[in-house]
Amino acid sequence: MAIMDTCLQLVINYKKTEIMYKATYNEKGEYTGFYVDGIHENIPQPNIELTEEEWQQALSKNYKVIEGKHSFSPFVQNKEEILENLRVRRNSLLTESDWTQVEDSPLSEEKKIAWKNYRQKLRDLTGMNDLATIVWPVEPI
Repeated sequence: MAIMDTCLQLVINYKKTEIMYKATYNEKGEYTGFYVDGIHENIPQPNIELTEEEWQQALSKNYKVIEGKHSFSPFVQNKEEILENLRVRRNSLLTESDWTQVEDSPLSEEKKIAWKNYRQKLRDLTGMNDLATIVWPVEPI
């Protein structure tokens, strides 16, 4: 019975103890690691204490450390990152539609031309001047 009481007391004390969350960050203020004080030892520097809510927010790219404080900072990609993400999606769509252009495709000539035009519009996306408003072409029916 004494062991049960001791275990119960440990659980009660644990629940009373506030968990301290910490996160490390780099020179750009981007979070690089997440830790729980008491579980993790030797937490690298620099680090910042976070509430549980801030800890969850920090897992998104919309938050970073600014002047030593957890701050909302909308995620913004540079042109190269936008183009890279665009190419990955575009290449996947091109691969998925390769079958439409093979000689023995079951599509009519009219449908093949529609798919050919769609595929060209996909290729043209990387040449756009305004990458803030990318309009993806719609697959032919």
